[in-house]
Amino acid sequence: MKKLIAIVTVSALALGVGSALAFKEFGETNTHSNALAKTFKSTEEITNDSNVIIKGTVPSEFKQEKVGALVYNVYEVKVNKLYNNLTDANITEGESIEVYRLIGVDLGDNKDVANIVDSNYHELEKGEYLLFLNGAFDNELNKYTFIPNTPNQLFKMTSSKGLISDQSNAEFENITDAHELPSINEADLIEAIESLK
Repeated sequence: MKKLIAIVTVSALALGVGSALAFKEFGETNTHSNALAKTFKSTEEITNDSNVIIKGTVPSEFKQEKVGALVYNVYEVKVNKLYNNLTDANITEGESIEVYRLIGVDLGDNKDVANIVDSNYHELEKGEYLLFLNGAFDNELNKYTFIPNTPNQLFKMTSSKGLISDQSNAEFENITDAHELPSINEADLIEAIESLK
């Protein structure tokens, strides 16, 4: 019994120290404050970690919402193409969904928000993005919420090789500082989705 208590105590101490270090890292305002978030190295990895994948138009306008201590920038994203939807949410091309982009944690007591996302990427530029989302019904908000599966990688439309937009030739560039997976081709995305079926 004493051995079990010792193991639990040591584990709790390690978790506490790790949490304190992580919290300190979140509180830093340097460009590396998002280092603790996931970063994907392949189209297959990022596809496998998402339950909703869309190509959508992100407006420049957004609203900010706080859910508990978490702070989100919320965008009304028009769904131009639905690639994958493993949720029971009704997502229709041509309509909009709310995308919650996590940016930080409210420290309370009149303190600033501790950055989770590099401050350069708090506000998204208007444009067409390839969004890898995780969505579910939120009982507290009483609606479906869709959150990008990582703040480290954002893929924005950069080119189309033909005059007519074709799903096999669109290229989306990672516009963040993360160097892994610098771009995603739409044909590779479709192949990754098919391989998961």
